[in-house]
Amino acid sequence: MNDSSARDAVADLLPRLRTPEVTYFPIRHHSPACAEFLRNWISANQPAAVLVEGPSSFDRFIEALVDPECECPVAVYSHFIDRRGLTQRQDASTNEEGDKTDREPPRFAAFYPFCDYSPELVALRCGRAIGAKLRFIDLEFSGKVLAEFAGNESAEPTGVRIESLASDPHLQRSRYMVELSRRFGCRDFDELWDHLFESGAASDFDTFVDRMAAYCAIARLDYDDEALARDGTTAREACMAGIIKKEITAARKKGRPVLVVTGGFHTAALPALVNKKSKKLAADRMPDDEVGDWLVPYSFEQLDSLSGYASGMPNPAFYDRMWQVEDEAARRREAAAVLLEVARSSRSRSDLAPVSTPDVIAAQRCAEELAQLRGHRWPQREDVLDGARSCFVKGDMATDGFGVMQLLRDVLAGDRVGRTPPQVELPAIVDDFRIEAGRLRIALDQIEPRSLTLDLYRKPRYRQVSRFLHRLDFLGAPLAAFEAGPDFVQGTGLDRMQEQWRVRWTPGVEAALIEASIYGATVESAAAGKLDEAIAKLAKEGKGRSASVAVDLLIRACRLGLHAHMRRLIAEFDSCLQEDYSFSSVVAALSQLDLLHMAREPLGAAGLDSLPSLAASCFQRATGLLPDLAACPDEEVNVTIDAMRALRESVVANDRREDSLFDAELMRDGLLRMANQRTETAQPAVVGAAAGLLHLEGQLDSVGLVDLVTGFLGSSVAEPRRRCGVVRGLLATAREAAWQVSALLDAIDSQLGRWDESDFLSALPELRLAFADLSPNETTKVAQKVAELHEGSDLGELVLADIEEGDALFAARITQIVRDQLAAESFRNIAE
Repeated sequence: MNDSSARDAVADLLPRLRTPEVTYFPIRHHSPACAEFLRNWISANQPAAVLVEGPSSFDRFIEALVDPECECPVAVYSHFIDRRGLTQRQDASTNEEGDKTDREPPRFAAFYPFCDYSPELVALRCGRAIGAKLRFIDLEFSGKVLAEFAGNESAEPTGVRIESLASDPHLQRSRYMVELSRRFGCRDFDELWDHLFESGAASDFDTFVDRMAAYCAIARLDYDDEALARDGTTAREACMAGIIKKEITAARKKGRPVLVVTGGFHTAALPALVNKKSKKLAADRMPDDEVGDWLVPYSFEQLDSLSGYASGMPNPAFYDRMWQVEDEAARRREAAAVLLEVARSSRSRSDLAPVSTPDVIAAQRCAEELAQLRGHRWPQREDVLDGARSCFVKGDMATDGFGVMQLLRDVLAGDRVGRTPPQVELPAIVDDFRIEAGRLRIALDQIEPRSLTLDLYRKPRYRQVSRFLHRLDFLGAPLAAFEAGPDFVQGTGLDRMQEQWRVRWTPGVEAALIEASIYGATVESAAAGKLDEAIAKLAKEGKGRSASVAVDLLIRACRLGLHAHMRRLIAEFDSCLQEDYSFSSVVAALSQLDLLHMAREPLGAAGLDSLPSLAASCFQRATGLLPDLAACPDEEVNVTIDAMRALRESVVANDRREDSLFDAELMRDGLLRMANQRTETAQPAVVGAAAGLLHLEGQLDSVGLVDLVTGFLGSSVAEPRRRCGVVRGLLATAREAAWQVSALLDAIDSQLGRWDESDFLSALPELRLAFADLSPNETTKVAQKVAELHEGSDLGELVLADIEEGDALFAARITQIVRDQLAAESFRNIAE
């Protein structure tokens, strides 16, 4: 970009912006200044049609958006589920054999937010007041997504993508805008925007529009045609131009102009495109089960660009204050009111030093004088922030000023939540959600997170709330986050009687429910539908079916309160169990059934009479798989040992019950058959684990245990490191044998003493791993026993409990420096 090209671009654009037939108004999304000039222009010029940026499918929401009962902020939520693989490359939707894969289709979603000062919404409301035709003119959301993937061969869909449909980052990323910010001394694009446009610097319509259009035209020079095609801009602008051309033709009969309201970046291109002859583009209609648009409540927090919204203005509550009043004096008062609100809030906070009245007066004066110095007709957002920084912070900004400045940002951002008009059509699931939330006394009019404690064992109503929250979580609706309590699916926190949730409403809750409405018309039926989908998927998996997954669904159904699905799930479990050849999966299923039995009351599973027989079948299946485990693959050794321990824990727990379900002899027989395997394919670690369990069960005495270990260590069927796995397996299941069976350490020590140095060094990592899980006290016991074997009486204190943290960190640092130096020396020696 050079000066000549910039001048040419501006000179070519400006004459086309205002003609007798059409006026193009460039905007920044959610700019009060743009909205104010639009309001005044529409009132004065009475256009025949008002065309605004936004997907054409949004036309059906115009009546709701201009309804007086529509309380902003609100947003149109759009989604596109690519069930036909249109965004996927040819090789991405098939496997190596060329067959279609079963992976979930890519999902794309977007919000198009509106607040009271959004120029698009103001244009629609003012246009309705004068009887103008109102229309959205942008490409459909699905078309935008497909255009992006068509223009970018390297793009790949990844799961779920949520974006802002009003996003227009081109201006902020422009090198011209970055340089302009630097020259004006502005800290970022937002401050530059306020300085040039929100501060009242341009007092008439023509000056404002020409300045805005000039900046956008120059910024557009940073992007070539390929880049604009790649991000879908080209396709969007072609769609807009086609509709604009059609509406200009229709408006000629009325003798009144057409008003086009789009993001400034698009405005810089649209006049030329409208005047250019081009073929009419016919957009393919997408199937109803792939696309959808809904008008939903939104919040200031979601709208705030500082919270991540791509094209929003920062701190929307501040700009809303400026929009609600019209004269300069009132806007000065609003800026002062912000500072006063911060001071009042600070006095109710025990963690903050209170802001005094003199501090407020000083900050207000500072903001006013900064605004005057910077050429602003009233204090802008950064003027207010700078006034507070200067007068509210008594010390270091990062530490002393953090709390009060965060309080100021909260006031500037606001916490308003919008409301859609009563007649707005929403899926039945959203109405059901609101009714159920009200019945269970869960507030939906606050965005501040709050804690919720549910006593599952004492109050039946709390179980209803728990099921409701779990159903929402299962559907992906982020109303509440589970923080603590019994997790019966994962098997954690089972000693707790209460669930702890963090509840916080966001617009994403209802958006997620809208997408989940494909499963059912209520929260309960949608959860049931999604569970049915999971059951059907399980039924189609053939030999890959998992008993643990089936039990997981069984417990999940209980936690969701979907007990009507139990019979089908139990039948599916029986089928899965017979086809599941994974020992770890079967044992996991057994452990989960134990959990379900223990948690019958809070899960509402007291009526599941078949639980004992299910557990017994699971136990028999697991013990039947035991003998073949000795030859498991290397990558399954650790998982197998963990599952063997879990199986014995289930047996021990069963022995304590009055109605014993398991025959422990089946387990012992399987373990004995494992321990007797000495083939080349046998895994020493797994055999050692079996020997440890047999020792705990009293089926293998100390002599037999020592013979088995020395047999493996002294054999020549495997390398030394692999042979040492027998020690790791033994200590994984019967660690106490290391200090209780005195002959064991003696035998290991004697065997290792016969190895040459190379064999010992190769086996050392496995030996270290074998003793790694011992506690400090257990390590001390073993070390003392080994010392006694070598005539050592006192090893000194091996565990230093009284060492200071700083000393330990310093020692660790010294150790690391020495290691790095030794490594460097070793590398130099090798190089030489």
